[in-house]
Amino acid sequence: MEFSRDFWKSEDKLHLDETKAFFRAVGGGVLKRSSLFFTLINPVKMYKIVQNFKSIGERTPRNNLTGEGLIMGGLMVFKEGGEIVYSHREKEWGDCAPIEEVLEAAKAANKTTAN
Repeated sequence: MEFSRDFWKSEDKLHLDETKAFFRAVGGGVLKRSSLFFTLINPVKMYKIVQNFKSIGERTPRNNLTGEGLIMGGLMVFKEGGEIVYSHREKEWGDCAPIEEVLEAAKAANKTTAN
């Protein structure tokens, strides 16, 4: 796996979700897909997406834009034991969770498991 080799510099295992169970969990049990047609004809949505990808490109040294592409994702932070302490659901392509919120959630999750 290219990501694992080039970016994941941890001894911890990285899980590849081939069944897309995570995407289903974020989407409330279904794979939430964005409509390419409706996105392309909506200038406001296209503007937001272009801005999202510009921002990602500035922060990410390399990305390949390969993959399914239309499935909407998100991010969840869990504490040990599986309780979700933070969840962000993508509203449009490239809609990233605010890093400050993610870091706070990670700190909170770590505090609850450290006791």
